[in-house]
Amino acid sequence: MLIGLQALEKRMSQSHEKYEYIQSELYKTRAGYGGELEYDRYMKEVRTDYPHAILHDLYLQHEGVYFQIDSLFITPDTLIISEVKNIADKIMITENPIQFIKQSIDGKRKVFRSPITEVERKIHFLRKWLQLRKVESEVKGLIAFAHNNEIIIEAQPKIPIMTTYEAPAYFRSLVPSEKGMDQKGIMKLAQDLATAHRDFIPIPLLTRYRVEKHEIRGGVFCVKCEFAAVMKWKSLRWECTTCGTRELHSHETTINEWFMLMPEHLTNRGFCEFTGLTNRHTAKRMLARSNTQKRGRGRGIKYSPLSR
Repeated sequence: MLIGLQALEKRMSQSHEKYEYIQSELYKTRAGYGGELEYDRYMKEVRTDYPHAILHDLYLQHEGVYFQIDSLFITPDTLIISEVKNIADKIMITENPIQFIKQSIDGKRKVFRSPITEVERKIHFLRKWLQLRKVESEVKGLIAFAHNNEIIIEAQPKIPIMTTYEAPAYFRSLVPSEKGMDQKGIMKLAQDLATAHRDFIPIPLLTRYRVEKHEIRGGVFCVKCEFAAVMKWKSLRWECTTCGTRELHSHETTINEWFMLMPEHLTNRGFCEFTGLTNRHTAKRMLARSNTQKRGRGRGIKYSPLSR
């Protein structure tokens, strides 16, 4: 999602009516990802007297429903889902009704979607996933804020709330049942979960944000230029028209961006139009050697990402 939003931002005109909104979406997504990485770093400090496993950024499916888990901590008798929030503002949690409110430095308040609801949904589907595989472990959750926020809680919800740096101590304090899984059982479950993981492929972003194809800029961009400089295919290499960098595989990033942005399949003709290539045979060879799968024949050939 972050990579897709970065691609969309650089391909949109700054005068586009949705440019500032896309920038705000990119900012939030980048902040959320940064918060998860910070949580991952803290979790490296976890040392316990009981066997455990940790899985980060897990994306599972149960009966057609997909759910993403920021971090999953597996103990002998319990699986704990961590929902990580990267919000720098003051956080207030009211009791009746339960609301999460963030207050900025200038005093403005805004209600945001309850992380409790998000965690409860994930607990529900992970329990179903485990039941289907006859795993009897309990599933719980916690909410971790990635900043050292001032957090005011009227009444502690049933799901623990803490900052990310407090999480290692929380996990060290747990006392699992001696009748739970041993190290071998935990590692088998962790491996089963990792095997069931699927890379998250978001809805094509042009569809999601209602942006038309003609409103974004095509081209293969130079990764070494600070601004999005277009490259041209010349003498069997992509050459930057600004800095002169020459590379062979720059089009592969453009192909990946197409799949994240565009609602339709990629065709040879569409690839030529998007990249500026004039030779369809060159385009065909590039697509054949890229991380794509081909369907159809002749002029009806379409390309899509390899299934993962």
